[in-house]
Amino acid sequence: MKKAIAIAVAIVLFLVLMITTILPSEEEAKLCEPGGNTSAGGGVPAGEYSLPENNAMDSVTSEFGMRGGVPHQGIDIAQGEGTAIYAFADGVVAEAGSASGFGQWIVIDHQLDGDLVSTVYGHMMDGGVHVKAGDKVKAGQHIADEGYNGQVSPPGPGGSHLHFEVWEGGRLSGGTAVNPRPWLDQAVEPGSDSGDTDKEAGETTAPTGRGELQPDARFSEENLQLNSVRMGRAIAMNFPDVDTIGGWRPSDATADDHPAGRAVDVMIPQWQSNKGVELGDQVTEYVLGNWEYFQVDYIIWRQQLIYPDNTSTMEDRGSPTQNHFDHVHISLKPSEMAQPNAEVGSAPVGGSASPAAAGAGDPDCDVDSGDHDLALNADSIPDAWVRPIQIAGGECSAVSAPLIAGLLEQESGFNTSAVSGAGASGPAQFMPGTWATAGAEMSEDGKKQGPPGSGDINDPKDAIPAAGRYLCGIAERQKPQLESGEIKGNPVELMLAGYNAGEGAVQQYGGVPPYAETQNYVKVIPEKAKKYEELEP
Repeated sequence: MKKAIAIAVAIVLFLVLMITTILPSEEEAKLCEPGGNTSAGGGVPAGEYSLPENNAMDSVTSEFGMRGGVPHQGIDIAQGEGTAIYAFADGVVAEAGSASGFGQWIVIDHQLDGDLVSTVYGHMMDGGVHVKAGDKVKAGQHIADEGYNGQVSPPGPGGSHLHFEVWEGGRLSGGTAVNPRPWLDQAVEPGSDSGDTDKEAGETTAPTGRGELQPDARFSEENLQLNSVRMGRAIAMNFPDVDTIGGWRPSDATADDHPAGRAVDVMIPQWQSNKGVELGDQVTEYVLGNWEYFQVDYIIWRQQLIYPDNTSTMEDRGSPTQNHFDHVHISLKPSEMAQPNAEVGSAPVGGSASPAAAGAGDPDCDVDSGDHDLALNADSIPDAWVRPIQIAGGECSAVSAPLIAGLLEQESGFNTSAVSGAGASGPAQFMPGTWATAGAEMSEDGKKQGPPGSGDINDPKDAIPAAGRYLCGIAERQKPQLESGEIKGNPVELMLAGYNAGEGAVQQYGGVPPYAETQNYVKVIPEKAKKYEELEP
């Protein structure tokens, strides 16, 4: 009986902690974050190719051909760090992650007119890749964000650009790099599959290949305008996990959207959980990806006022409902009042073109360790460490929030000022040389705000996500070594061994080095991680 009471109390404390520590996101991806400085561009009409960035051809800074006496095998497009990058055509991701010279890259294989063609996207930051090897992508899908990683000139944000290549015969299959311009001349702008709108009348010509919109028992259409009815039915069609979609109400103390019938509230089941947050993010991304089609005015989700080109934090209104943590508010532009059972045409099916809408917004360094999990039993974790641990646990599928928590307990005992005899310091015990490449200043919601080496090595907000990125990098580099047989063993233990003893030592011994400290380290951390797994309800 006492044990049951203790578990119940722990669950309540965990939920309270989750509500009070999880902060609203500012941009998409990386933990499925909406808005930010990425474009709202998305899919393209069936059969079309997509430019890799909006207005890409107006921002070319370097062409294909000889440059400085060496061949430049692609073209460079520079529009600033964080600019959304889109897949050129339907295909399968062949590689995604670290690559020499590229920083982070993506290689997508396409079958175009029966021939293998690869497109290559380079210089993304560690957190700027939103797909993984094996993913199927669609033309115009948001796959990455522009960065300045790898060999760029000038170094730093001033060198931010997308390096884009086209390889006939395949990039990884001995093909040939060709001038991308003839291919890009055939491409259309991302987001061009959004349909034509008549904003004054509220009429919309739906794109082809969409789902017909029908009334749904989860959505009351009473006293709503046509745009709101169309939006609510589209949410009901695309998101079966949503139980209730609200609409009209006679009064509202903060705005006239609901009384006027031009807003819908998408209620999020289990909104306190990671699953609930992910569902709300998916709804938000779907609306962002089809902004013009639905004639959206603005979105509010998790205390964030969201538009396609910017996101801002709203004032604290005092409760989860008033701060929109338990529902996504979608305000529509004015249209005529809808009649009962009105015909409102069709709508895009399948969610947003952004991978975040499908829950694939994590850069992946998969070592076949299964789906990573951000759920966390935070009972014994300092409050200020919880969100950074979840951010670190979302860096790739090789790590999880409980594993990060176990590592931090082992490394520093959750002590921000811990210092080792070897000179490592901070929550994650980074050596100064490692911090210079792995560290970065971070915002509270996990967005990089500074270049490598910036930030505070003793600040959990900066240090813990750096640990996640560093582990993911190790796992990614070890993956081909495992596949070739160069190293052998449990992928998680090999990754942890690389963190503790260095990747060189793992390669030298072909597995976990025979050091007593490392042998213990790779066993004790997964064991410690078990107590940080989310409590079962």
